Amino acid sequence: MLQIVRNNNPITVIILFIYALVINWQLLFHPVMPVLPEGDYFFHIIANFFRVLLFNSAFALTLFAVILIALQGIYINAVANRHKLFAKPAYVVAFAYISLASLYPPFVSFNQPLLVNWVLIMVIDIILQLAQTQKARKLIYNAGFGIGVAALVMFPAIGYIVVFLFALSMLRNLNPGEWMVALLGCITPIYFAAGLLFLFDGLHWFPRWIDVGINLPRTIAHPFYVICMLLGTITLFVMGTYDLQRHITKVSIFVRRGWTGIAACLFVSMLVALFTDFEVKAAWLVMMPALALVITNAYYAEKNKAFSNFAFYFTLVLVIFCKMAGS
Repeated sequence: MLQIVRNNNPITVIILFIYALVINWQLLFHPVMPVLPEGDYFFHIIANFFRVLLFNSAFALTLFAVILIALQGIYINAVANRHKLFAKPAYVVAFAYISLASLYPPFVSFNQPLLVNWVLIMVIDIILQLAQTQKARKLIYNAGFGIGVAALVMFPAIGYIVVFLFALSMLRNLNPGEWMVALLGCITPIYFAAGLLFLFDGLHWFPRWIDVGINLPRTIAHPFYVICMLLGTITLFVMGTYDLQRHITKVSIFVRRGWTGIAACLFVSMLVALFTDFEVKAAWLVMMPALALVITNAYYAEKNKAFSNFAFYFTLVLVIFCKMAGS
């Protein structure tokens, strides 16, 4: 069954969409409307737009979220294939991302982290291009602009500017002009948002945009489920890290530095999730793009088929268990 996602057949895309729908069927039969935390003004605008577009249907919004998760899986898979992070092109990264993004019910809803992940995947794509691009400033500005937009949707996402500046310092010669371009790109959407609020007499809302909290549960309704989910995810991460360490010395210096940037994204994503307001239940979804890339290494263990098969079926068992225990 692992061979289905380890080939590069476009039909696999259809299979992955079906997989995303099947593993989330319970949530589609019991849909919920998006949670709109107080103060997230720009997310309110986006969410209300889609509520009107989808006729205020909880089912349509949940289905839309599942489709977005599948599309993000295909997107990050394309990024990994284009930059040759793995031995051969396949759809394994997409499988890993869809699986991880379906472990926790609040992930599968229309929420801020789901929107932020589009920007995060784009930033990872740009980081992997930095070392070899001839149009660095254009890409740097685009990444900064995307981070600024993500910060408007969920304020702690502004922390991604740190990981991007770190990537600049690691992948390119020190150039203060490029750092300024990145910061200018980040400030631009925030500046225009403040200008629009001023024009519509809503500038009083702007201070409420700066919203930081601690996103850890106060009480755990299903401790066994949560503990097993965490242990299962950590097990997959350890397996992926172990296989990555085994072959990292065999890849090019550009790919090696790219993996360092991905590791930095994973660490900063953990901090972004941790310091997101507690009302954003899906905050930890922002870790899944970078985590999926690391875990995918376990599915590519060519010399040990038992290891890769175990990682694949362990993922399926973990997803099924989480769907049964978390419902």
